[in-house]
Amino acid sequence: MSDYAIVADDVSKKFLLGRRSSSLKDRLTGFSQANREEFWAVRNVSVEVPRGSMLGVIGHNGSGKSTFLRTLCGVFRPTTGEIRVRGRVTALLELGAGFHPELTGRENIYMNGSVVGLDRAYMDSVMDEIIDMADIGSFIDAPIDTYSSGMRARLGFAVSVQMRPEILLADEITAVGDIAFKQHGIARMKELRDSGTTIVQVSHNLSMMVEACDQVLWLQHGVTRAIGPSAEIVAEYKRVAATEKAGRMIESPEPVPKVKARKNDRRERAAQATARLVERDVRPDALQTVVSAAPGEAPAVGGPMRVVLDLDVAALELDGPTAVEVRIDIVGARGANTGLGARHDVELLPPSGPMQIAWDLEELPLVSGRYNLAVGLWPDGSGPQNPTSQSRSSPSAMVLRHVEFVVEASADDRLVANLGGSWTVTTSVDEVSSQQAS
Repeated sequence: MSDYAIVADDVSKKFLLGRRSSSLKDRLTGFSQANREEFWAVRNVSVEVPRGSMLGVIGHNGSGKSTFLRTLCGVFRPTTGEIRVRGRVTALLELGAGFHPELTGRENIYMNGSVVGLDRAYMDSVMDEIIDMADIGSFIDAPIDTYSSGMRARLGFAVSVQMRPEILLADEITAVGDIAFKQHGIARMKELRDSGTTIVQVSHNLSMMVEACDQVLWLQHGVTRAIGPSAEIVAEYKRVAATEKAGRMIESPEPVPKVKARKNDRRERAAQATARLVERDVRPDALQTVVSAAPGEAPAVGGPMRVVLDLDVAALELDGPTAVEVRIDIVGARGANTGLGARHDVELLPPSGPMQIAWDLEELPLVSGRYNLAVGLWPDGSGPQNPTSQSRSSPSAMVLRHVEFVVEASADDRLVANLGGSWTVTTSVDEVSSQQAS
């Protein structure tokens, strides 16, 4: 324990759902408790936080992150398990809580300092830094009840991080304020960690988790899904979040009924669209198609994609050399044309056997999701413009095949798709004018 500031051993927290009866009879007989349902917000979570390190806690809404944090700081008593903490704990669970509305911001700063045992000389030394970080200007000498919720939250964070905490437990404290405040807040958290403060931070800011945290705990439905190095856990969390089905109730294996009905309806329509595509396949056995980023890997947003076509020329039973156009079109999961694809002219020389054609794309301009790849060989370079609809007047394809593939979210989710293009940066209008004049 001497090397660890926090040790949580098999911690669980149970709540009772439902309305508590106010009847004296029900309370005496215990009936008011009998009709309430048990809900385990946190179940068998264990973690060790070394001194001077930062632990990030991630997970979807309702996964038990805040409950676990409140259990660590003593707001909730664990139902089962044990928590051992060594050091003075400062908890930032609700920024601005504890401020007196009739006192000014400056007066509240002094009051908060005195509550945790800091003298006025120290508070005077950090006052300018608190005011600068809170970014509330002259409002520092106005009553708190004149502040907006964002101003109050920023002041609460700025005060709390100056309280010389040994252990800091923070719940979404960088979620308020503009980008400058968030960057300042993250930098201050790093400074505290480097100075020896142990930090446990709950946040949906995944980039901050990777940048600042030593390890990350991933909670899902109240249990530990994974714990380990921040970059590794966050990358896996993003991958699962991009492909995981939505619409499930907390700690329930079944989807919400209305959501389930809508999802089933969408799934059925998509299946019908795919079936219509497959029904139009011509000689499907003559062409095998594999879509991948690398052997055994699925394509990712903005990453490479490779389509390999294995064509059995002999199975086409051609009379002689034939010029064809290979058409590859990317089709939405419901049969909608994305307008993306490629074309290539190839000459088939029967009675030769297998032929392999590969198409490599360096950067995939698609968002994550499910798609169909419409692959066709059309004689004389002809064929319908829309790969999802083949009119009666359109010439028949020699080979037409549709293959489903999945595009996963990339590790860097700042962009849904990289469109490329060119960039122009102008640093001075006068400079541009002088260049044009010359």
